[in-house]
Amino acid sequence: MRSVIVLILLGVILWGAGLGSRSLMRPDEGRYAEIAREMAISHDWISPRLNNILYFEKPPLQYWATATAINALGVNNFSARFWTALCGLLGIVITAFTALRLWGKLAALASTAVLSSSLYYVALGHINTLDMGVSFFITVAMNCFLLALHENQRRYMWFAWLAAALAFLSKGLIGLVLPGAALVMTTVVTWRFQVWKKIQLIPGLFLFSLIALPWLIAIQLAHPTFLHFFFIHEHLDRFTTTIHRRVEPFWYFIPILLIGFLPWTLLLFASIKQALNAPFKSHFSAERFLAIFIIIVMLFFSISDSKLPSYILPIFPALALITGRYLSQRNRLPFSVSMTGLLWGAFLVFAGLVLHFPQWGNQLGIHPDLDPDMVIPYQNLGLDLCYAGLVWGLFFILHRLTPQYTAQLVMIGFSGLISTQVMLLGSQALSPIASMDSIASKLKTEFRQASHIYSVGTYDQTLDYYVQRTVTLVDFKDELAMGLELEPQQSIPSLASFAPVWDKDLQAIALMQPSTYQELQQQGFAMRVIYKDYRHVIVARI
Repeated sequence: MRSVIVLILLGVILWGAGLGSRSLMRPDEGRYAEIAREMAISHDWISPRLNNILYFEKPPLQYWATATAINALGVNNFSARFWTALCGLLGIVITAFTALRLWGKLAALASTAVLSSSLYYVALGHINTLDMGVSFFITVAMNCFLLALHENQRRYMWFAWLAAALAFLSKGLIGLVLPGAALVMTTVVTWRFQVWKKIQLIPGLFLFSLIALPWLIAIQLAHPTFLHFFFIHEHLDRFTTTIHRRVEPFWYFIPILLIGFLPWTLLLFASIKQALNAPFKSHFSAERFLAIFIIIVMLFFSISDSKLPSYILPIFPALALITGRYLSQRNRLPFSVSMTGLLWGAFLVFAGLVLHFPQWGNQLGIHPDLDPDMVIPYQNLGLDLCYAGLVWGLFFILHRLTPQYTAQLVMIGFSGLISTQVMLLGSQALSPIASMDSIASKLKTEFRQASHIYSVGTYDQTLDYYVQRTVTLVDFKDELAMGLELEPQQSIPSLASFAPVWDKDLQAIALMQPSTYQELQQQGFAMRVIYKDYRHVIVARI
């Protein structure tokens, strides 16, 4: 028991490593951190704002949680990522608990090893987006549903409905639609409709509404256009049209799944096949339900006209469960898994060497398409990729020397977690080209003393968070277009209308791209450069 506690504590420490040491990267990490920061300051828990502009794209649960973390821990990288990391860690816990109750200790250990070492799950568990939060609550909803059936305990079903409501408040209707679609398809395939008697549909929907509706009603009363924008523009139009300009081919998510499930990729299809072929007994098959859920999610987002890589994250806990079940029926780690880990590690070392020594890549005919300011950051990242790859080499050696199956599972779980964490820590090398952290630090005094900060023709979502104040947008709308339609006074619509404002604001500074700087220079704007790099020009009024 003592060794188990030590391993759990070590896993928690490793999971939390680097949350505060890496800069927030644009756009998502900066956006969701800044919305929460503004909510913490304004105490307006109903209407999310980004750069003090109404932002209705997503529900508020993660903003609430992150704002609470900011109030408790301050404005920093750790508090911005705390909720995402917590949900990722708890996702592993609920996966292990479910496997334990359904199939026993070995399945629980195997499922934990799979999820804690899966490349994509670990990575997104440490990046501030909304996907880990909704993934966690969908996982809780589905797993509690399975436990309610397995143990005939009604309380689990109440937890399932509660989690579904929190999934909705995390990212919208998918929190209810995806598990619901999987349940419908499973009952159609198995022709076992008696399960619907146990899901407490009417009381469950009442509980769901009790949790989800108050915020919807409150924000609709405050902003009468909200429901149309949220449900039509952000749900229906996102799924059925190309309005969000995220068009990708039907097969887009397949390589993401295959790479993201490393080092378990070669067990993917065997695990799903075994789950789908589970015996048609009188009781409901958890394995088949999970496999159908995975297929439903992949198909749902594949036919959507809007695709982003993180959309399929909710399938990874389900994959871990059925793969853990598959592994629990064996007495040793499949050689394909350890070999996949070794080959993945070799690839990381090779990629790292190519990045760190560009001349080698040139000799091999590999020419990374990098802007001039990206070369050194990627060279530095290359070293960390090598270190991450060497972790897998060390695992391969140690696991060959360790005949005990459970020890092998523990080692691969920690190896995947450590390797991905090394890559994440190495990504800090990209901060100069992907975050305003260093610039905000260099110009801390200038940003603090400026009467206004104008962001001309551009908007970097990480700037507000690091300077801890909002900026005035000039000639820029993009994702803030809806909010600016409601509150046009929150920005300056054009360069022509900006000119007289700039002339009068003697203590202002402005951020822009080099091409915009040249345009303003030609128009005779009175300004002096206080910072310049390949991507930014920051000027002060003279």
